[in-house]
Amino acid sequence: MSIALAGVAAIVAAPAVAAPIRSNTSAIPAGTVIEPPVNCAPGPHRPHPVIVLPGADGTTDQTAVQWNPMLTALRADGGCAFVFQGGIIKGQRWAGDVPSEARQVADFVSKVRRATGADKVDVVAHSAGSFVAQYYLKVLHGASSVRDAVLLAPESRGCDGAGLLAQYGITNPPMTPVQAAEVAPYLVSALAIMFPGMAPAMQMSPTSEVYRAVFDGTVTQPGVHYSVLATRNDGIATPAVSCSLINEPGVVNVVYENRFPTAPVVDHSTLRSSPDTTAWVVEQLQS
Repeated sequence: MSIALAGVAAIVAAPAVAAPIRSNTSAIPAGTVIEPPVNCAPGPHRPHPVIVLPGADGTTDQTAVQWNPMLTALRADGGCAFVFQGGIIKGQRWAGDVPSEARQVADFVSKVRRATGADKVDVVAHSAGSFVAQYYLKVLHGASSVRDAVLLAPESRGCDGAGLLAQYGITNPPMTPVQAAEVAPYLVSALAIMFPGMAPAMQMSPTSEVYRAVFDGTVTQPGVHYSVLATRNDGIATPAVSCSLINEPGVVNVVYENRFPTAPVVDHSTLRSSPDTTAWVVEQLQS
């Protein structure tokens, strides 16, 4: 926590410079993976296996409980569903180099397609898992292997990073982390080098080449049907809703509270476990 706060303070205090300095992302470890056995044969009713990419909330020990509602709903609908966890460092998902994590996803998609004989898979991704999924789809050209991409509380364009500070009790800062990074992009690179543990998060900054590879130009890829579910109570992907939506043709953008006005309250993390969310995901995969 102290490193993160010191980094933000240093960025805010730094003078502006003309252009960012590239950080050496090759120094960021890829992390390990936890992949399930591919022991399900898809039937004619649901010919596309579903690969679930959890977010970074919680640890790998908590994954089964967090994602049991989603897996139960997907399998009850007759589909094959597999939870894939990548970039694991010290029990934390998606804590490694994003391009390397996306390659881990690509390898698992290939394994699932070979084992099941499916021509394509569906992807259901939450939060940080969505960013990795979008890198895989766009930058690694994974779109030809994917039919549906259902993204829950993703961090898309227009996020300000204030949710990160709020986790440390910092509210109403004079400058959001994204604004600070834009003012002093060279310091973002410096922090990633000085404090390797911060480097993966720095890749999600708008000054990062990894971020730009995904969000410069069109995000959505031909042949993939995108669906996004956001919540007004999101305290991580901020500003809530606008940070998550992908405003491009053909994308189904839904706000949880609009779609389910009488449902129990959810936030960034609990969105994934809501019965209404799981039913909505199944609906998207059926469309």
